[in-house]
Amino acid sequence: MPVIVASEEAHPFLPSLASGSAIESRRAIQQDIRPIEIAILNLMADKITTERQLAGWLGSTPLQVNLTFVATDAYVRDIRNGRRSKTTPAEHIVKFYNPLSDIRDNKFDGLIVTGVNALQPRVSDEVFWPEVQEIFDWSSSHVFSSLYLCWGAKAALKHFHDVESLKGERKTSGLFEHRLVSDSTGLAFGFPDVFSSPVSRWKNPDRAAIAKRPALEVVANSEETGPNIIVESEAFDGLGRRFPRRVYVLTHPEYETDTLRAEYLRDHAADPSTRPPLHYFPGDDPSREPVNTWRHTAHLYANWLKLVYEATPFDRQRIPALAL
Repeated sequence: MPVIVASEEAHPFLPSLASGSAIESRRAIQQDIRPIEIAILNLMADKITTERQLAGWLGSTPLQVNLTFVATDAYVRDIRNGRRSKTTPAEHIVKFYNPLSDIRDNKFDGLIVTGVNALQPRVSDEVFWPEVQEIFDWSSSHVFSSLYLCWGAKAALKHFHDVESLKGERKTSGLFEHRLVSDSTGLAFGFPDVFSSPVSRWKNPDRAAIAKRPALEVVANSEETGPNIIVESEAFDGLGRRFPRRVYVLTHPEYETDTLRAEYLRDHAADPSTRPPLHYFPGDDPSREPVNTWRHTAHLYANWLKLVYEATPFDRQRIPALAL
């Protein structure tokens, strides 16, 4: 929200009540406020850990956020019919997760789509791909802004922009340096010009294809792993400000200090040739304790929520129309 100077004169660099870019005085006195409604399509096997990581950051702002956890219809149906998950109690899924069919008529300020332990060479080869596409199509008319994480970002890039992501010979895992490139929406507000963020994936999006899509703005890029924060934006207030309609995040800023190590130990147990995550352990020595140098990058979630709050219609029935 803009800072308002208590003067009828326009401040040289801060909005004031006399400035055309300032908030209207009647809105400054009293603004309509309501909870932000966020749906989370949680595709991760360990759902509870992902819930904790995301909810911790989404709950770190003064805004009230209501979370609705979503799963594909087929997954919820299988759990209700007796299928057991290896990592998440079935009772937890039945109690807290909604199939798309149950919330199809609802509208949300935001949607988060997580990663998944993908098994196939292409995102479109996964058995649940048709249902994920259905959710993407549904979001175009029922969600104001979408935030896609890791596999979710690659799947959305394929669905909305036909950008392929192909499986490499080895998993890309580690703590990689990124540089800010462009930020028309303010999504990376407060980020340093250069920062590190965890990367953990088998598939890498086609860099050349991303560069050829004019609708895609690369916010952060890594020399080693390519574009990792990408925004698809629209103008929303008549003053030149841009709003992130879709955000594609191919890193894991929400990862806790030990997450990459836990993934490495799991993968190494299955395949002893698995390499340790790069630039993560001090001296690249897996016996040493990793140091969290990326925690500040998870403010991306708070920045996204702030942008959603500023632009989303007070009346959710107007979603996805932009608040002009």
